[in-house]
Amino acid sequence: MDRKEFIKTAMASVIGIMVAGKSRLTAEVVKKVQNTSEIFVAKDGSPSDMTSKVIKALGGIGKFVKKGSKVVIKPNIAWNRSPEQAANTHPEVVATVVSLCKSAGASSIIVTDVTCDPWNVTYVVSGIKEAVERAGGIIKPPEKFRKVAIPSGVVLKEAEIPEDILDADVLINIPVVKVHGSKAKVTISMKNWMGAVRDRGYFHRTDLNQCIADISSFLKPSLTIIDATRILLTNGPKGPGTVKETKIVAGGTDFVALDAFGATLLGIDPSEVRHIQIAKELGLGESDLSKVKILYV
Repeated sequence: MDRKEFIKTAMASVIGIMVAGKSRLTAEVVKKVQNTSEIFVAKDGSPSDMTSKVIKALGGIGKFVKKGSKVVIKPNIAWNRSPEQAANTHPEVVATVVSLCKSAGASSIIVTDVTCDPWNVTYVVSGIKEAVERAGGIIKPPEKFRKVAIPSGVVLKEAEIPEDILDADVLINIPVVKVHGSKAKVTISMKNWMGAVRDRGYFHRTDLNQCIADISSFLKPSLTIIDATRILLTNGPKGPGTVKETKIVAGGTDFVALDAFGATLLGIDPSEVRHIQIAKELGLGESDLSKVKILYV
């Protein structure tokens, strides 16, 4: 099932629930369209090799990207920081995914992010622009936004989201793993969607963790790859701070489980990260790692 079909299925389910007098997605609805909770982890290789191993273990890129698909990749490119400072996704992780999508016959591969620092600076300093273009992808800032309703949103009822993201056949989320100085505590895959809305300030002005869970109930990636090749342990999200070289890349379709796993790499108990727990309660994934199959490749 590609992302457009997923959204249609989820929306149809939401309508049915609302008719029954409910306003939020239930775990039962999501389970019908969600794979078993398992994540794949590669260690101690180069960023490119680890990314390739994880995707191969997941069944290969062809499981997610079909010939002619329009692919949109959302890394974290928010900050004017170099790769070794661990504030943005590692460029070689992004480039590897772009290259694999190209080999699968994607009709277009767009890499984009709504950045915090000026995009024309962050795209270059992060190393991601050069890496994406070398791999055959297109990197660009969001040009047009479209306002959409968030059907199961509790606080975030609507959002302006880049049209490229909304119109993608395949959406791939590639966050970096780092701490966050706000109430969110961590920024991994779910918080990375704050770079997919025009007004991220709304999250901070209201209920940050609930808004993160709300947007994650709407933006459902086909694949999530988390970059823990090196992680930012202090002064996140921008740094500079303490960087630890962990040489890990993990991936899967359960982004809640991946965020829980990423939190443990930062020394943070996932049960103490509110948006991870809200996402579990919404039925978006599994946060209890004892119930997640973690497969090392």
